[in-house]
Order: sequence, then structure tokens, then C-alpha cells
Amino acid sequence: MLLSRLWGTRMVWGFVRGDGEFLPHTRISNTSCVFAKERLQVADHVFIGHFSVLDATYGLKIGEGCQIGFFTGIFSHSSHAAIRLYGRAYVSTAEKKAYFTDSVEIGDYCFIGAHATLSPGTRLGKGCLVSAYSLVKGSYPDFSILAGQPAKVVGDTRRLDAKLLRQYPELETHYIGWAGAAPTDLPATPQP
Repeated sequence: MLLSRLWGTRMVWGFVRGDGEFLPHTRISNTSCVFAKERLQVADHVFIGHFSVLDATYGLKIGEGCQIGFFTGIFSHSSHAAIRLYGRAYVSTAEKKAYFTDSVEIGDYCFIGAHATLSPGTRLGKGCLVSAYSLVKGSYPDFSILAGQPAKVVGDTRRLDAKLLRQYPELETHYIGWAGAAPTDLPATPQP
């Protein structure tokens, strides 16, 4: 990773997880930063874009096939309240109050858009799509489409996938392989 920086910003194929396992299909930018790599549980076929920050200090799990966009931040701790409460005493206080910590879990085949931020305690089910610039905190079910600051569920990826699979039916076997079923059995979208 360090040597690749001599050639400029680029994606690096292959990633050695904290437990020593080599993930040959995982691609991570040489400009992205992983804190506490030993606490990062990442599956293979993951893409982590340029200038992203992955904070695994309190645990970070990234499922198979996830794509994380450029300039994205995923955090397992935050001092946003503690710094104001302690002021100058912040740096000299070992055990801080109002210092938020929690692991983050991202399910298989999620897509996290560029400039999104995932806060401590975020849990995404499989197949979720997080829109660019979203601020995500909380737990969200499989196939959620999230957007906003704070992010809210604005749709279901299976509706998009059903349209695409009608256009490209030869891909249905691949889809079922990770999703478990074709997205054809969804109820109609309620009308206001």
C-alpha cells in the first residue's frame, strides 16, 4: 500500500485482513485509511474508494461485495459531544463521558455513496443503498434505500432490481445467489 503511493492515487487489488487472511478480489484505494485494522472484519469482493476513512476501533464488519464510495467516513467512535463538555481537559482525561462508541455492521452487497458518513452503532442489512452525502445512524432492514441528513428509508432496492432483472434476465441466477430470491414478490408501492 505504501509503495503504491509513489505512483499516485490508485486502487490496490488484494487486501490482507487483520487476521492475516488475503482477500484477492478486494480493492482498496491507497489513499484510504483504516484505523484498528485488527478489528476490521471484511469479506472478499469489497471496493473501498479514494480518500475514505474506516474506523474499526470499536468494531467494523463489512459484508461481501460491498462498495464504499470516495470520501466516505465510517466511524465506530465519536467525540462530538465530549470535546465540548471537557474543553481543554479533553486531552488529559483518560475515561471520558459523552464519548460515543459502538461497532458498525454493513451487510452483503451494500453500496455506500460518495461523501456519506456512517455513525457509531449503524447497522445496514444486506443489499442496502446509501445515497451520496447521507448521514446514517441506526439500524436499517435488508434492501433499504437511505438518503438525507439524517438518513431515512426512501425506498427498497428490490424494486429497482426487479426492473433491471426484467431487462437483463440472464443475471437472475447471480442475484438469487446472494439475495436468496428474485425480487418479484414485492407488494405494490402504497399510493398517497
